[in-house]
This record gives sequence, C-alpha cells and structure tokens, in this order.
Amino acid sequence: MTKGQLWIVLVTTFLVFCTLYTPQPILPQLAQDFSIPATDAALVITVTLLPLGLAPVFYGYFLQAIPARSMLRLSLILLALDQFALFFATSFWQLLTLRFLQGLLLPALFTALMTYAARMAAPGRIRAVMGQYVAATIIGGFTSRALSGFLADTLGWQWIFMVLGLALLVPAWLSGRLQADAELSFARLDTRAIGRTLRVPDYAWSYLALFVVFFGFTGVLALLPFRIGEIAPGTSSFVISLVYLGYMIGIPMALASDRLVAGFGSEKLVLLMGVSATGLGFVLYLIPDVSILFIVMLILAGGMFLFHATLSGFLNHSAIEHKGVVNGIYVSVYYLSGALGSWLPMMFYQSFGWHDTLLVFIGLALLSAWFISRLGRGASASEPSVKSSSLLEYAILHRGKPGM
Repeated sequence: MTKGQLWIVLVTTFLVFCTLYTPQPILPQLAQDFSIPATDAALVITVTLLPLGLAPVFYGYFLQAIPARSMLRLSLILLALDQFALFFATSFWQLLTLRFLQGLLLPALFTALMTYAARMAAPGRIRAVMGQYVAATIIGGFTSRALSGFLADTLGWQWIFMVLGLALLVPAWLSGRLQADAELSFARLDTRAIGRTLRVPDYAWSYLALFVVFFGFTGVLALLPFRIGEIAPGTSSFVISLVYLGYMIGIPMALASDRLVAGFGSEKLVLLMGVSATGLGFVLYLIPDVSILFIVMLILAGGMFLFHATLSGFLNHSAIEHKGVVNGIYVSVYYLSGALGSWLPMMFYQSFGWHDTLLVFIGLALLSAWFISRLGRGASASEPSVKSSSLLEYAILHRGKPGM
C-alpha cells in the first residue's frame, strides 16, 4: 500500500480519536448549562468508553468477517451524523444517548483503522507503523480537548461537534481510495479463553496493575477541570483545556519504551519507573497551584504512557501464540478501567474533596507497583494454549498498542 493510503489511515485515526474525549474540558460548563451534578456530566465520557471495553467480548456475536473499507466508510458517515445531532441536542439525556451511540461505532472504527495500519507495514516495519498510529491517537486526544475549550469560549461548546462532523466527512470520502481486501476479525472472546488466560499469574498481575493505575489516571483527567475551577474560579474553558498539553509527552515516551527496556535490560524495571512517575504526579497534584497542574501533567502522562507502552509490549512478547486473546482482554481492561475512572472518582471527589481523592489514587499507584513486582514469580506467560481470537486480532499485531 502507498504512503498516501497510510496518511489517509493516520488522518482518519486522528479525527476519530478527537471525538472520544471532546467534552472533557467543558464538563463544568455542561454541568452548569444543563443544571446537573458533576457526576452526571462525567457520564458523557463514561458512556462512550464503556462499549470499547465490552467490544472484544460481545461484538463477535453480531459481526463476522466484514470488509474493513465498508465498515470504515459506513461508521465514519454515521459518526459524522452523530456529531451533527450532538450540535442540535437540547437536553442532557439527548447528549448522553448520542455519546453512547458514538461509543458503539468506535470499536469498529478503531479495529478497521488498526487493521489497515497493520496491513500497510512492510516486513520489519510493524512497530514503526503502529507507533505512528499511537502518535495519531495521542495528538487527537489533545487536539480535541484544546479545540473544545477554545470553541466553548468563542462560539459555544456545541460548535466542537459541528466542526468534527464536517471534518469526518473528509476521511469518509477518502476511505474509498483504500484497498478493499482487508477483513476484520470479530471472532468473540469466549469465557473459557478468558479464564485460561487469567489463570496465568503474569497475565493476571499485568491486567490488575493496568486497571488500578489507569483508573487513577483517568480519574485525574476527568477531575482537573473541576479542580481548576476550585482553585481559580472563572477560569475559561480554553485555559482549562491547555492543562492537557502535557498529554503530548506520550508520543516520545511510547516510542522510546523499546529503547528504555533494552537500555535497562528489564521490562519490570521500566514498568516500575512508569507507575512511579504516575504516582509522583498524583502526589504533586496535592499542591494547590494552577501552574503546577500544567507542569505535573508532563510527569503524570509521561509515566502513564511509558507504563502503557511497555506493558502492552511485555504481554505481546510473552504471548508466543494467540496474541488476540491476550490483547483483547488488555483492551477490555483498559477501556473498562477508563470508563469507571471517568465517573466513580467524581462521586468520591464531591463527597470527600480533592486531597482525599488523590490519596486514593496514590494508593492505587502503590498497589499497581506491587502487582508489577509479582511478575515473573509464577508460571510463564507463554504456557496457556488459548484457542480463540479477539475483536482486535488483526488490529494489534506484535507491538500494537491501544490508543489513549
């Protein structure tokens, strides 16, 4: 496949990922405009992440061997229409329903995009291409937050959905230029395959470590707009969105994870470095200074992305066969943790405040470090013979990493 086709995939990935966290910087404004509690406002993130967490388990019941180009084009058109509908939403429940429908489309889109990205890689280039894919997701995650905050202050928060809807029509048209031979595997993860995988100690410890630390990371990202409003009332949505600028550190950290593992000679050590940096970020956020919130994001996001990239690499390296099951569970754990982390900490924050919530996150980081310390003490991760495949069988190959 040509470089032009790869650019189509990467630009589409960027725009699709823009839709995922768009409302995050404007959560306080949504709560105010719709006269709802902050916990309800946070659901606009949760309902979109939840289908991504459940997709590897349930999508196989409905879809089998769908051509990637057809799935990509149809999903892009529907996603664009969903964005237009969000622009005209007049009640919070309309907003929530449309965001949930958007979440139902995203698993198919991400799978189609990663399928094409993996297929486009020449022999020996799979890591580089998937690294570009991950970079596109990270840039999309920040850009959507920044644009959302800017438009909320200038034209109104509804306009971010109109802009994204119009932008998505471009890749919907360009997707017709992609080769049509790629197929998606939606073979489901059955309970026996999941059970056999989770009985391997290294897998179980890895998934637990990922769940607890990413829960805390997502929780902080969701709470930051409210924390800024608490420290500096009247702060604009655009300024709030800029606090996520440090999120971009994820690009070099994800791409450098291989070199760090090679340099230190231990994946476990690099994992502990990542989770320690994330925990340090939680600690530094105890300082009641808005400028600190901006700076510490570099440490927090850098540690989380290093952990995320290294852990997915560790699991793929350990799983000699049937990587689809291992990766499918990883994706489920990742997004279910994100879905819960974007909502439950909000309830705790409203009841106990910022400091107590951060203490919980610090405890979760310590717990994650303990789970990582257990790696290598049990049966080898390559022992089980798992005979199934996940929603992302084609999507995450060798060192492919789900986006954040």
